[in-house]
Amino acid sequence: MDFQKLNPADDLPRLLPYFEHQPFRLSDYTAGFQLMWQPYASTAYAEIEGCLLLRTCYGGTQRFHYPLHPTADTEAELRALSEAEAWCVANGVPLILSAIPADRLALMTRRYGRDLSLTNPRTWRDYLYNLSDFVDYAGKRFAGQRNHVSKFRRLYPNAIYRPMTEADMDAVRAFLHVYAERQYAKHSFIANEELKGTERLLDAFASLHLLGGLLEADGNIIAVTIGEIAGDTLVVHVEKALVGYEGAYPTIAHHFASAEQRPGLAYINREDDAGDCGLRKSKLQYNPIQILDKYTLIPRRIIEALEAPPELHSERLKLHPVAEKDLHAYGRLARDLERNRLWGWDWRDAWKEEGDPRDAWFLALTRKDFEARREIALGLYASIDGEETLIGEGVFHNFTYDNTVELGIRLLPEYEHQGFASEAMRAMADYALCYWGLEKALAKCYRENLPSKAMLSRAGLRPDHEDDTYFWFSRTAKN
Repeated sequence: MDFQKLNPADDLPRLLPYFEHQPFRLSDYTAGFQLMWQPYASTAYAEIEGCLLLRTCYGGTQRFHYPLHPTADTEAELRALSEAEAWCVANGVPLILSAIPADRLALMTRRYGRDLSLTNPRTWRDYLYNLSDFVDYAGKRFAGQRNHVSKFRRLYPNAIYRPMTEADMDAVRAFLHVYAERQYAKHSFIANEELKGTERLLDAFASLHLLGGLLEADGNIIAVTIGEIAGDTLVVHVEKALVGYEGAYPTIAHHFASAEQRPGLAYINREDDAGDCGLRKSKLQYNPIQILDKYTLIPRRIIEALEAPPELHSERLKLHPVAEKDLHAYGRLARDLERNRLWGWDWRDAWKEEGDPRDAWFLALTRKDFEARREIALGLYASIDGEETLIGEGVFHNFTYDNTVELGIRLLPEYEHQGFASEAMRAMADYALCYWGLEKALAKCYRENLPSKAMLSRAGLRPDHEDDTYFWFSRTAKN
């Protein structure tokens, strides 16, 4: 799966169908939001399984949004999520999912519930309202808004509201300049980025099918609003008014909602409050019907929870990290090019120095792999002539976020054909399924490696699938 840096001018217009039909009512899944915050978020995207997958990078940490499918096909969404998981495993990046909507949370907890960190910061939750409430400001709950609108009309009887058009872009930019000079919080990073983002919205107003409105008094713009429609929700990205025009904010909010009434449109999302107490108070005064949760999920694979490699036992074998005393025996196993070929790894691709590596390099490599939580390599030990002897290696690798693991076995040549490989494989599969509680243990062999294929069957693994290169076998708790 290849991610491309999001180029708003070229990419967002083409990707609009994903955003325009999203069912989550969250601002994060709109084209305007992505445009406004692209430079800050360093957003990249991939299209996979019919879904749009967004990846952001804040402070060097990569995060994934929930996959967007034009018709909200959850099976396609989960397949796309599997691709994101595999990408993280392959690239050594932890899987962090952000802005997960509440109606997908049950799916996520079922998928990752074995070990899952879950947060839902109040700062970034969106405020959702009934569109009709802004059209009518009806009832006691909206008496304050009605009073503000009435006062605005008394003070500025000649003020008019009109929809924003492409012809207004220069005038709106001039308004933003005046707004910045008069009341802009220049010390605020978020405010600074928001103002730059508003300028970007103006550049893409037509290409992203954005909507807007202007409030004018005495021929001058005194308030501006910009938004877009996503599913049944009008998402308001920008709402700015000049200080001194009392009631301008509830007035332009009322007119924008009234002007955009249409069949199927039921809600307004006025985005989050970014932790600003004044803004939070203002948003709450409009009586939201819901404050939309945005969950951040950090699943942990079993390998990430281990403090040390495990120790396993079977009838004839012990499996534990290779001891220093077995450095040279392990080096002999790891250097064997024929076994490496059937193992699917060639140490010469990893060795970057002149000459040949020392035996210690091979052992150090396995320890670094565990430190990075890439894989677990265990020495296979049998009692030979009364002494614990290294006879081979077993590896747990490719730990996935949906609780599977891949197993591998290789033996020193003098210990083959004695049933040690199948015994070790069975012990490793039992440990993965019963002790770690994983869903499936997988193993593969090259199609031409018929002895390995027979060994996997003897170990109790069953044929799972095959491709042009490998036969795949698996075990689950059921079999």
